[in-house]
Amino acid sequence: MTPQRELVFRSFFELGKHVSVDELYDRVRAIDKSVGYSTVWRNLKLICDVGLAREVNVGDGVTRYDRITRKPHGHLYCLGCRKLVEFDLENVADALAGIANSREFEFENFKVEIEGYCKSCRQNSGRKFS
Repeated sequence: MTPQRELVFRSFFELGKHVSVDELYDRVRAIDKSVGYSTVWRNLKLICDVGLAREVNVGDGVTRYDRITRKPHGHLYCLGCRKLVEFDLENVADALAGIANSREFEFENFKVEIEGYCKSCRQNSGRKFS
C-alpha cells in the first residue's frame, strides 16, 4: 500500500461517520500537501468497492460516505442545520427482513433515513414537536 493510500484510508476511518470527499480531502491535505483531490477520490471509491463504506445521500446534494458496521443503523437528517445522526436499527432490521420474506422478496440491503428538524432548529424557529 502506498503511503498516500494509507493516509487516505487512515484519515477516512479517523474522521468517523458521514464523510464527504471534500472533508476527507481537507483532512488529508492538512497532513500531506502533495496528495491531490483525484487521489483522495479514487481511494475513497476503493474503500467503497472493497465493502468498507457506502454512499449516503440524504437529499442535500452532498454525497457522504459511511463506514459499514456490523450493527444496522439508520439516519436522522435535520433539514435545518443539516446534521446527520445515526440510530440503532437492530429491532427494526428484523421487522424489515420479515416484511421482505413474507412477500418472497430477497433483499440485499436497506436504508432508513428520517428527515425533519432537530430540537435546536425547532426551538430556534418556533416549531412545535408533534
